[in-house]
Amino acid sequence: MAIPAKATGYGNGSVAQNVFRITFSQTLSSAPKYEMYDGGVYPAVGAAVTTANTVFAGTAGNGNIPMLSLVSTSSAAPAASWKPAGATAGSANPNRMKGQTNYVTDPTTPTAGQTIRWNEVLEVPSDATTSSTMAVDLLIRYTYTGTAPTLTWAFNEGTEGAPSWTTLTPGTHGVRHCRTGTVAGGPYLANIPAASTEDTTEGWVTV
Repeated sequence: MAIPAKATGYGNGSVAQNVFRITFSQTLSSAPKYEMYDGGVYPAVGAAVTTANTVFAGTAGNGNIPMLSLVSTSSAAPAASWKPAGATAGSANPNRMKGQTNYVTDPTTPTAGQTIRWNEVLEVPSDATTSSTMAVDLLIRYTYTGTAPTLTWAFNEGTEGAPSWTTLTPGTHGVRHCRTGTVAGGPYLANIPAASTEDTTEGWVTV
């Protein structure tokens, strides 16, 4: 199917396992880690070395904690409302993401042709602004011996029970965290709530 398109099962409150995935062409020697860093100009991939953007610092409105959360779904479906209340230093699943400060380690170590799967959500606080820096890169840190693996990134456009995986290319495509009712062609926007926080409900893969 074509990009732009919405990822099935995206967001907090979803018990879907089949939202985003990576397939490895070679066997890994350890479980991969999901890490997030400051991104480049969307959809370009940045240097993935700093975590200075507002999305990692949070605001007073959300208790100054990272706004993006990730859950690995490789081995099991997440609980409903899986977004953690706070960030866990080091590795936790799920976790609020910030470089190697707070990250997620996949519970599996893929062999050749196997996948890892995950879901994401963005929490937007009421004191965020349209100039808040939200660009993020997702980095997958992995180890291997022998031949370097090729990674194939994809998202599900089908159903949870019968996934239809569409390949995406990092740097050419990216994920936009959006509000309910977003349509292909956009605008791809998230709400800034009048009070408290609001989770994005749709994840759109676009150019």
